[in-house]
Amino acid sequence: MDSKYTTALTVCLFIMAMALPGLAGSARGNKDVCDPQIIDQIQQGKSSKADVKQLIGDPDKIEGALNQGELWKYTYKVTSHSGSSRAFSSSGKDRRHGGRVSMDQKNCHLYVYFEKNGIVRKVSKSKVSGSGSFMN
Repeated sequence: MDSKYTTALTVCLFIMAMALPGLAGSARGNKDVCDPQIIDQIQQGKSSKADVKQLIGDPDKIEGALNQGELWKYTYKVTSHSGSSRAFSSSGKDRRHGGRVSMDQKNCHLYVYFEKNGIVRKVSKSKVSGSGSFMN
């Protein structure tokens, strides 16, 4: 194999590897927080801390809940985008998307309130989705 060809191929593969993570986006937290089939298994007045931990793992944060027990907070955040800061033309514009970068975001929050005896008192959940775009 020609050494110029090998070098060019290596450079191309490196550039592609650097661009892929930016195109894929990112996810943070426990995806089970967004799954209603899993969350619906948490039963008020019946499920224990151990049950919740077995279903969705350790919380992101634990707080005292007004001297009535504990509040466990879970979050899952997904960000994806089209366009990439790594694919600019010499003018600084993103060649594939006309200079526009679009971002989509999905946030799921789960709050599990426990009585002092460790049994679930209340489950609260929310999903927030949004998108936006900006010019490079």
